Amino acid sequence: MIDPRHAIRIFLSICLVLGTLFGASPNTVEMEQKFKLVLEGKAQQDFTVGLALGAGAAKGFAHIGVLDALEKAGIRIDMIAGSSMGAIIGGGYAAGLSVDSLSDVALNQDWLDVLNLLDPVFPTRGFIDGQKIHAFLNELYGHQNIEDLAIPFSATTVDILKGDLFVLNKGNLANAARASSSIPIIFNPLANEDQVLVDGGMIDPVPIDVVRSMGADYIIAVNVLAFPEGKTEKQKFKYMNADKLKNSRSTWRIPKANEAWYTAGKPNLAEIAHETVILSMALIAANQVELANPNMIINVSTGLAAWNFLEAEIAIEKGYRETILQLELAKQKH
Repeated sequence: MIDPRHAIRIFLSICLVLGTLFGASPNTVEMEQKFKLVLEGKAQQDFTVGLALGAGAAKGFAHIGVLDALEKAGIRIDMIAGSSMGAIIGGGYAAGLSVDSLSDVALNQDWLDVLNLLDPVFPTRGFIDGQKIHAFLNELYGHQNIEDLAIPFSATTVDILKGDLFVLNKGNLANAARASSSIPIIFNPLANEDQVLVDGGMIDPVPIDVVRSMGADYIIAVNVLAFPEGKTEKQKFKYMNADKLKNSRSTWRIPKANEAWYTAGKPNLAEIAHETVILSMALIAANQVELANPNMIINVSTGLAAWNFLEAEIAIEKGYRETILQLELAKQKH
């Protein structure tokens, strides 16, 4: 006689396989249709939309363009989870900052403004202390706490010693954004007792799982670490002659007018460390957005270096265009 529990397990397994082979679940299909009707102006939004805003340093300015496009499409954002730069931009939006306000902050700066936010220290745990950035964010957010925000919000951070992911959903918003964007080696990490907390993007670069746990019905994931079109993390290797290799050194000079400060020389130790972390995050993010199965994936390849904080306009525009494209594709679904 067959054990009823065993029979149930077999039945559920068959259902999962059939669901994988023959498409999305009825609930998913229903949500896609509801979203489409809202985009077409044929229905009110009676479901919650959650945004998962990913890590990416300066590439993350693209999130502003994404928010702009969603607003203009009439999509109401009900909850946001952010990692690293996604936490900084998402936290600002959740705190009530408009798209225009976020754009002004991103666009109205020069290389001196960027340098003024940096407080270099003797690198025992990081090159930059981060106190100036925290103070800037606290002022920008109006000294708000996460639990008081207009839009429910969560940020991610990682205990670098144990590899545990933590979700910050209470307390000072600036503290949460600062912890979530503490890129290892670059910034001094924050601490909680014996925990050393670094950038949430180290484990969860696009926090789809977090915004899902917040109760979102329809999830939009934004990956600003997307590889350029035609290049993926599975790209075939290339060949090189070892005889052409030589020692590399950084050389610096004072930037010219309207020249980004990071282009004034070859990459230094901090930049190499930063780009190494960003590349690792990009590889994780590429797989994460596929496996986590959000309702919509917005992959943005900005073409900018992660340190390029002076060309936010390019990132914002690319975020906007890619979002418009995905919204148009959503309208075409049957």
